[in-house]
Amino acid sequence: MKILAATGRRPAFRLGVLLAAALAAGACNTYYIPPPPVSVTLTNYTPTLVISSLDTSGAVVPSQLQLNGAVNNSGNQTLIYSVGQDGNYIEGGDNILGYVSNSGVYTAPLQVPTPNTVTVLARAQVDPTQTAATTITLLNPTATTLTVTPPVLTQGLSTMLDITGLYFAQGATVSLSGATLGPVQYVSASELKVPANVQAAGLLALTVTNPYPFGPTNTFAMRSQPASPATSSAVAVEVARAGTDSSGNPVTATKAYVPEAGSLAVVNLDTNKQIGSVVMPNGYVPNLVAAHPAKSELVVASESSNVLQIVDANHDAVVASLTVPVTGTATVDGTSCTICGLVVDSSRDQAILDTPAGYLALNLDTGAAGTPYAAPAAANFAYDANTQRIYVPYHNGNGSGVDVIDLVAGTVSPVEPQGVLYGTGTDTAAFDPGTGVLTVGDADSGTYLDLNFNNAQTSAGATLAPAAPFTISSACAGAWKGMDLDFTSHFGWLANLGECVAVAAMPPSAPSGTPGDPSPIRWAQMPLGPDGLPWQNTPLGQPQSLAVFTGADGRAYGLAVRGDGTVLLKMDLQLLMDANPITGALDANQVDPTNVTVNGQTVSAITYIALHG
Repeated sequence: MKILAATGRRPAFRLGVLLAAALAAGACNTYYIPPPPVSVTLTNYTPTLVISSLDTSGAVVPSQLQLNGAVNNSGNQTLIYSVGQDGNYIEGGDNILGYVSNSGVYTAPLQVPTPNTVTVLARAQVDPTQTAATTITLLNPTATTLTVTPPVLTQGLSTMLDITGLYFAQGATVSLSGATLGPVQYVSASELKVPANVQAAGLLALTVTNPYPFGPTNTFAMRSQPASPATSSAVAVEVARAGTDSSGNPVTATKAYVPEAGSLAVVNLDTNKQIGSVVMPNGYVPNLVAAHPAKSELVVASESSNVLQIVDANHDAVVASLTVPVTGTATVDGTSCTICGLVVDSSRDQAILDTPAGYLALNLDTGAAGTPYAAPAAANFAYDANTQRIYVPYHNGNGSGVDVIDLVAGTVSPVEPQGVLYGTGTDTAAFDPGTGVLTVGDADSGTYLDLNFNNAQTSAGATLAPAAPFTISSACAGAWKGMDLDFTSHFGWLANLGECVAVAAMPPSAPSGTPGDPSPIRWAQMPLGPDGLPWQNTPLGQPQSLAVFTGADGRAYGLAVRGDGTVLLKMDLQLLMDANPITGALDANQVDPTNVTVNGQTVSAITYIALHG
């Protein structure tokens, strides 16, 4: 029995051992999972980075960007960072491509590299074969202009612009509408210098653009004054000093100068108030005044004297006198005059004068007078500073017409209109150098005549110019002949010998052949002045009292003096053009200058400014 029992247990034990071994072997092959491989992730939530900013003290500091790197499936989270381009990397980076810290903070360089993209590479320390990368596009900040010196430019002159601002980068470019610029001089991140030659008058746009700019550029508005007016006038406009601010810094303003009995009224056209007077030497009666913006001066002339007074426009005081070497008098529109007409060519530092000896140029620095050219006297002649030509309208016993004096060639020639005849009272002239069109007014007929000098030809000693007449209105009593021109918007500012003024859209570019009619034309009968008296234009013979200027807001304004010399009219020419027709208008072009609809509101185109003498 014992032997059998022993024999029966042995096979059972052996089977159990074999079964357990088999089960153990089967469990190992079925459930074993190897650990996941090591990998690297690198996340960048700001793929475009402006390279710098300003701290609270105004210093330029480099921009930083936190990158989010991680080592997956490893307890060793250490990453080794590099910065590079085109597959070439520098561990930790450098000052050209930027730096990256051990914690993944990328610090941009202070200059944008070329190309302007960099790659940051993260490599796992535990397994250097495992990497991740992100690309960052680097941009310069937007350049911002804060100031430009000089703040006001003069057409036809060259000057060095000193530009201050923020975020100027190496390689920044500068553009200025209406001017040609030389090479940009990079002084610092807050200053640039560039030479400029200004060809245009009016409101100009200056822009500084960094390489790889970020966002829209910032445009800085600048003003350019004409080197010479469109026509001679009794009123001058000059941008000059008009006081100081609370810190004692000079404040500039647009100022009008209006002749009075023994002084010039000084009017701040930005605040619409007379701010003072320029007292003339004892016994001197000013009749004409012209701006000399290149020197911030004014040139004043008198019908009864051969002496010019020079006024400092920054201090509104007479600083010098110049004697014109002429004697006797001429007669214009029944008025005797020693100096009958005056414009200033500011780009050449000279006055163009109409005198009994003829028309001559006077050097305003030395007082030296050029050769006089014989031509009929005219109070309201025109001058083109580009060609140095004087356009002389006249009517006398010998007829009516226009002579052109070429100061360069030293010639005087008549102008013959093609396709139309002069009237009998050609009396005023204004020239637009941007279009080459001369406009003359006729005191007898009230008709204006446009002459196109772009297509002018010379024949038998005469200048032949295509011409076309236009009229404003016959509904307002008094002949239309007064005029001035705005060089920026090419508005004509016109007045009659009564109580009406007008604006006309003149050709905006050089016409070919016969000039077309101005379109549109709007005219208005002026309302009562602030003192309740009716408006009456100053007699527009010797001299006329119209002027135009571009304001600090970039808008074109016309000026006129009331006949009694006590009120100055400032007219927004675009608002006059947009004014609403009046009920019962005398013709289709008559409007109400006090009724202009702008953004649903009613505004007036008129500002009356009292002159207190």
